Amino acid sequence: MATLTIRNVPEDVKQALRVKAAQSGNSLEEALRQILADEVAAPHAAASRINAEEIMRRAAELESDEPTDSRYKYYSQKELSDAISGEYEGL
Repeated sequence: MATLTIRNVPEDVKQALRVKAAQSGNSLEEALRQILADEVAAPHAAASRINAEEIMRRAAELESDEPTDSRYKYYSQKELSDAISGEYEGL
């Protein structure tokens, strides 16, 4: 078995962990071992991450000049500028 040392744990965090451990009938040390074991064994941890391809796909959708919702009409920058200055009546 290995030994781990964790420094600079805030006192309130340590106290909350100690109380949680006591409520379940465990020592702080045993409770921390269980927390670490559960975290490493959790299959959902890696599955919940988005891969790079998904991030790029979502970014490409955001960069599109066309609105994805058909309820909205696309206006060019010039049309919007003209509408602000009162030269475009189509809005």
